[in-house]
Order: sequence, then structure tokens, then C-alpha cells
Amino acid sequence: MKCTSVRNLLNLKIDEELSGPEAAELQAHLSHCAQCNREYGLLSLPTRLGRAVPPPAASPYFYGKLRLELETKVRDAAGWQVILGLARQVIPVLAGITLALLTVFAYDQMSSPKHDLYRAYDRILAPEEQPHRMLVPEEGYLTDESVLIAIAERDSNRR
Repeated sequence: MKCTSVRNLLNLKIDEELSGPEAAELQAHLSHCAQCNREYGLLSLPTRLGRAVPPPAASPYFYGKLRLELETKVRDAAGWQVILGLARQVIPVLAGITLALLTVFAYDQMSSPKHDLYRAYDRILAPEEQPHRMLVPEEGYLTDESVLIAIAERDSNRR
């Protein structure tokens, strides 16, 4: 086995992911090659140190704070579950009401003799008793003066 192929297998050996024959062949190479054995020792050093150092012990206060935090989170989650449960009931009702209103509006539009959408909006937004007229200048741009003249003309026509 060549040193270049051994270097690719060193991390697999450290993570214990090599098959039996590959591990045996790698071990045979490491026993004869001092440079690869040194590199394996350096790469496996953090793993060996991690296994040698005992895990840190948590303070008794840590568990008390953790329990309090978990109880708070559980209460908050229960509140949200109630809200979501209500939303699951209210949303279909609101959708049904909206659908009913749209159906009534569509029926009103279709039952009128003329299916002119703009007249339907006019009928809903402005009653027929209230005449309205757009202020459009006869020529040129819409200016303050042309608007004032159109308003004056409209008021004089009403009298």
C-alpha cells in the first residue's frame, strides 16, 4: 500500500469506518512506515484526548433553571395550541361567510337586466338620487382652474 492511499484512509480509521481487510492492510503499512504512523498519531490525538478527559459535571442549579425554563416553554406552547385550535374552527366559518357574500354579490350582478359591471358599482356606491359627473377639462391638462370652473358650472346647473 502506498503512502498517498494511506493518507486517505487515516480519517476513516480514526472514525472506525474501515472494513476488516482494509483496517488490517492499513495497520500493516503503519507498522512499517514511520511517517504515516506519525501522521496517524497527530490526526488521532484530538480523539484520544476527548476520550481521556472526563465529561464536565453540571451544577445542581443548572438542572433547576432548566426545569423552570422547560415548564415555562410548556405553558407557552399550551397557550399557542389553544389559539391554533380556535383558529382551525374560526377560519372555515369565515371562509363560508365570505363565499356566501360572494355568491349573493354575483347573483345580484347576474340578475340585473344589464350586465354592465361599472353600472353595478355605480348602483352600489352612488344612489341614483345623487347625480355625479366627472370633472374633465375640455382641452389641455387638468389644472386647479379647470376644476374650479367645472365645479362652478355644476353648481350653476343645479340651481
